[in-house]
Amino acid sequence: MVFDKLVELFLKFPGIGPRQARRFAFFLAGQNEKYIEELINALAQVKSEVRQCLSCYRFFNGAGDKCGICANKNREDIVMVVEKDVDLENIEKSGVYNGKYFVLGGVLSLNNGSESGLRFKNLFEKITANKPEEIIIATSATVEGDNTARYIQKVLEPIRQAQGEPIKITRLGRGLSTGTELEYSDDETISNALKNRK
Repeated sequence: MVFDKLVELFLKFPGIGPRQARRFAFFLAGQNEKYIEELINALAQVKSEVRQCLSCYRFFNGAGDKCGICANKNREDIVMVVEKDVDLENIEKSGVYNGKYFVLGGVLSLNNGSESGLRFKNLFEKITANKPEEIIIATSATVEGDNTARYIQKVLEPIRQAQGEPIKITRLGRGLSTGTELEYSDDETISNALKNRK
């Protein structure tokens, strides 16, 4: 049945449970044809116009292999490792950071510790090739985020030690409350977390 298929598809969205998925499906069922056509066109454009940056792995709307941030030579020689695209957008919007990014693609699961879908290998390669002055680990202030941050430090330690002058590896300061996801943090909190990194 079409309705059940819609619910099944919405359940694959991050943070969406069965009740919200059904609400979305009912909402769509009540919309006129014009709205549905606009939605279909927007979804089609996502696949045809949105690319993934080959340097930081964020999704962006534009041409070329690199997003505007990675292509900008005026950005500082610092790489901030974030979990997901929305974290990157929130930090950019705050206007307090002028370095580059790397989108890891999530956090290590506490259930199985699986690295599946996470870009640790790509991060290692990027840092080895570019050797930035500093790496800021900006995972969420959750148990999974802290566990992932420790793992990143472990992965990058051989590169840090191999440098004549070791690469500085820092983590965001605790302007962020424990349990807070970066995605929902305001500009002032992000600014304090950046200033207090260690």
